[in-house]
This record gives sequence, structure tokens and C-alpha cells, in this order.
Amino acid sequence: MFIFIKHGDNQQFLVNINCSILLLLHYTRGKVGLSKRDIIDLCDETGTMKLFFLMKTPGEYASKFLTARNTYYVCKVERGPQGTRLERAYRAFVPLLKNPEPELIDALRTQCEILERNRIKMLRIQEAKKVVAIESSVNLPVRLPELCLSQYPPLPSSQLKAPPPWPPGMNLLSEPNIDAHDLPTTSSVLTWAPVC
Repeated sequence: MFIFIKHGDNQQFLVNINCSILLLLHYTRGKVGLSKRDIIDLCDETGTMKLFFLMKTPGEYASKFLTARNTYYVCKVERGPQGTRLERAYRAFVPLLKNPEPELIDALRTQCEILERNRIKMLRIQEAKKVVAIESSVNLPVRLPELCLSQYPPLPSSQLKAPPPWPPGMNLLSEPNIDAHDLPTTSSVLTWAPVC
């Protein structure tokens, strides 16, 4: 299965589309004299871009996206200047033809403008998400440590009003009222503290 690729001054060559998109674009770059750093794509005779340069899976077969025996044009994808804020911007889709038809140029210009508008819209959405995330993190309540009580379930309200399970007059939170002479000689006084 082959396609015709036109470029330059009405030059063309055949390309087998039973290969990956990555290999097809690499081969095409070499045939038209571009470096491997140049971003290219193919468009059909009406100017509809295939958008291969945006594909997440360039290992897929080109035959899945291209029609055998059709003619395609090589287009160079021009982006913004490197090292600037606009380096990811779409500036133009330039057909590598000596005398491209005006309709082809208009179709490519329209697609480039649409891609750029969508890129800017996505950037604005991402910026809005960042602002919302920052604002929501600023308004988060401060969480104080719960002194190891978080691992125990809360007591039912009926138990909170119930009398303590120890004898009246005994306060477990105060200092012990036990003297050493009140204890038998074989026992020792141990202080009790909950371990968290």
C-alpha cells in the first residue's frame, strides 16, 4: 500500500504506508531535505492536516490514518521561538510546495489558528486550576494534634453524663493521696500514664 507525497516544484515520491508513523515521517524528512529536528506533518489535497506531530502513539501503522493511492503534501509545523514563553505556540503550517493553491494555504491557516486558540484555552484552564488549588489550600483549617484520641472511637453521649466508674471522692487526675506507710512493704508505688 503506497501513497504519493508531493513537495517542492511538483516533485513527488512514493511511500509505503505499512510502517509506523514515526518511520514514515523520518523517511519523508530525509526525502525533502529537512533535519530530524524539523517538525513535519502531512495534509491531504484539501489541506486537512493529519496531526501526526501531536500523536501520543507514533508507533501505530500509518495505513490506519492514510488512504492508499492518495496524494499528500508535506507541511512544516512552525512553532514559537525557542527559549521564550511562546515556544509551544503554533505559528504556521507551511506546505513545502513552490506554488501552493490559495485554498490550501487558507485551510492550513485556519487549522493552525484553531490549534493555537485551543492551546491558549488549555493554558488558561490549567492556570485557573492552579489558582483554585492555591486558594483552597490557603483556606484550609489548621488541624491541631488530638493527643492520640483519634485512634479511639468517641464515647456515646449517654456515657459522657454517667457517673464515673470509680468510688465517689476519688479523683484520678489529681496527685495520688497515698503515702508509702499506707502500703504493705512488699508493694511499690507505680505511676500510671496512658500510652498512645
